[in-house]
Amino acid sequence: MQVNVYPWQHDTWQHWQKLLGQDRLHHAVLLASPKGSGRIALTAMLAKTILCKNGVAEPCGVCHSCKLFDADTHPDFHLLKPEAEGKQIGVDAVRKVNQYAWETSQLGGQRVILIQDADRMGEAAANAVLKTLEEPPSNCHFILLAASMDTMLPTVVSRCNKWKPKLPQESVVKRWVEAELFDSVPLQVIRINRGAPLAAKAFVESGSLGAHEGLLDAFSGYVTTKQGLFTLTEKLIKSGNDGLQWLSFLLLDVMKLQQGTQEGLVHCESLPLVEKIGRAVSASVVMRQLTALNKLKSDLVRSTGLNNELMVSRWLSDFQ
Repeated sequence: MQVNVYPWQHDTWQHWQKLLGQDRLHHAVLLASPKGSGRIALTAMLAKTILCKNGVAEPCGVCHSCKLFDADTHPDFHLLKPEAEGKQIGVDAVRKVNQYAWETSQLGGQRVILIQDADRMGEAAANAVLKTLEEPPSNCHFILLAASMDTMLPTVVSRCNKWKPKLPQESVVKRWVEAELFDSVPLQVIRINRGAPLAAKAFVESGSLGAHEGLLDAFSGYVTTKQGLFTLTEKLIKSGNDGLQWLSFLLLDVMKLQQGTQEGLVHCESLPLVEKIGRAVSASVVMRQLTALNKLKSDLVRSTGLNNELMVSRWLSDFQ
């Protein structure tokens, strides 16, 4: 697991260091930050520091604990995350880490449980972890990561020390990504990735820029000519949750243009395409389909047994 503190995280890290130095770090830390913001690396730094045998406010890097952590073999560190991207964390997995929380430390020190995508816990799973947070075992720290606290069980949130660091301005993010890639990057790449620097960098490196442009062109062609349903469905299934999110951003941009504003457009550098869709699809259909798309995304996350291709195809057919 990568351990790092990025420039935009220094304030949060310094606050945590102060709490560590004063032995006042809460037993449950909740960090709300978008995917691709570097949140995993930051909380890994916190976990490594808590487990370190020599450091107080930062890991020494040389003790047995630090070496085990770097090798991803630390017996007192447990990572819980969804089994697949975009899926929920089940109650059985939470019960397993709850058992870890009450076990004796194998290295005779602290224990850390890191829950990645804590906002992906189902209700039963959230209630299971709540019981442990309400009566926390000694020498055990929970670190919860979430994109947003809004979808989490309020009682779980209330048991945590909450942190919601601000991301840097998008111009700063753009410069950082361009410096990392040694290339210019469109501003809309930053906005598509909600201003998260690492997500924007990975977006370009993975080739998603081309996939995104191809999907938008196929969608524009479909809604204007009512042809190409099979090809568009295939592209959407291939792009997975990302493709549905891109279309959600696109339809929201279309809605804004239809309402007479260009403020905050995600696809700020694809204005002709957004305008073209706005002329081809009525405002009422755009609003209806955007609402249906958000429900579709939610349904696909909650249920693993659904026929994704059929559901996506039905949603697209409603444009005709």
